[in-house]
Amino acid sequence: MTAARGKATIKETTPGWDCLPFEERARAELSQYDRVVFGSSLRAGSIRKLSWLKKQLPGLSSKRVAVFFTGAMGPDEKAIAQCVEKNFTRAELSQVQPFYLWGGMNYGSMAGLDKWMMSVFRKMLASKKNPTQEDKLAASFDKADRKYLAPLEEYLTR
Repeated sequence: MTAARGKATIKETTPGWDCLPFEERARAELSQYDRVVFGSSLRAGSIRKLSWLKKQLPGLSSKRVAVFFTGAMGPDEKAIAQCVEKNFTRAELSQVQPFYLWGGMNYGSMAGLDKWMMSVFRKMLASKKNPTQEDKLAASFDKADRKYLAPLEEYLTR
């Protein structure tokens, strides 16, 4: 599930909630909301644009804050925990609830550096004798499923 697709699905299931693209973040008055959700994607294990949200956290101390991030890795609890640990401090995790949404990989929509990095990675995978789960990254795929949103929706609606 791409971050944009996740946003669109959340908007469908939460009528009346405001959903803004990242490019329009300057007009967001986060203080007026009880819940703030930030959605992004992973790039080399880092949640893209997360630094912006982290700068907002001091003003969101009384809010329910969630971060959903999408990626190509499967829903492996250990890998997700490592990703969360890499992207958030313990103090941040006391204020933010992270959610991973398994998405996929679309080589056709990649540009520039991302496309080059993945082409190198794919060549490495192609040279393996015994393919593993990671070898599935050698081709575009889409594992987006609405079921991955359930924990996020539950968190936001309680």
